[in-house]
Amino acid sequence: MLITVGAFDGFHKGHAELLRICRENADGDNWGVVTFDPHPSEFLGTHHSLFTLEEKEFIRRVLNIPHMFVLRFDAELMRMTPKTFWRLLSERLNVDGLVMGSDFRFGHGRAGNAESLREMAIADGVKRVIISPLLDKPEYSSSVIRENIADGKIQEAGKFLGYPFFMISRIIHGNERGRTIHFPTANLDVEGRIIPAYGVYSAAVLVNNSWHCGALSIGNNPTFGDINGTRAEVHILDFHGDVYGEKLLTLILNRVRDIHAFADKEALMIQIGHDIDECRKIFGEVMNEQDTMKFSQCAREIYSLHDNLTPNIINLK
Repeated sequence: MLITVGAFDGFHKGHAELLRICRENADGDNWGVVTFDPHPSEFLGTHHSLFTLEEKEFIRRVLNIPHMFVLRFDAELMRMTPKTFWRLLSERLNVDGLVMGSDFRFGHGRAGNAESLREMAIADGVKRVIISPLLDKPEYSSSVIRENIADGKIQEAGKFLGYPFFMISRIIHGNERGRTIHFPTANLDVEGRIIPAYGVYSAAVLVNNSWHCGALSIGNNPTFGDINGTRAEVHILDFHGDVYGEKLLTLILNRVRDIHAFADKEALMIQIGHDIDECRKIFGEVMNEQDTMKFSQCAREIYSLHDNLTPNIINLK
């Protein structure tokens, strides 16, 4: 098995070269990525991952990565020496080839690097060891993408990912206020995950195997002032039905405006009408862009077939 190891938070454009090298050097589909759950930084409480494990498995399928091996990241794994980590990994996966970026670090205290791993692998008889130089594009990094999402710069995040930022979220009960102002919404469960800055966003929502334009609001409903915490709710255009309890795939396409309080319900309704017009315009433009079109078509096909997007997690010890 030829493998490449890393956090792979989103399989963004910075990872594309590693994936290309794997495809070109593997024996057919006998290759895969090795990643971690939780993300090491999430385990340390630094930040949330770009995507949940379920979403990462979905991206793997969309990008046609044959295998994804998920290692459980815990205190014991974090304390492993580079040599112990490599020995256990190579034995568990029967590694006969290795691809990594030149900035790769691993093991306790990040003591191991690409060159030391190459030496260990060759000493163990691994014949294919490829170190890929870094892309000279610092924006192709998970940290920059997270910053863009946190700032509401959702199109920039999509450019660096290579596809729109998205969420797979279960629909939960809200206060159903949207129905009272003629704009019913589906409330998305966003607990414990990264979300964009407060605002209204144009979205694409997959319902009944079709993409619908959506007006997504992320915030705390300041006009009514009775919401504690963050709500994410999407009004799905040209759709009438009940999606409660389902998991929706929602692509977030671009930001429309900030969240702010309105004088009354009527003023809010007028603004929502304007928001919907803008969301339709953005939906028509972005869904026809090459990267988005390719991703959305493949995503629709794969999501319609999904029965379980939870990969097995390997305890390396």
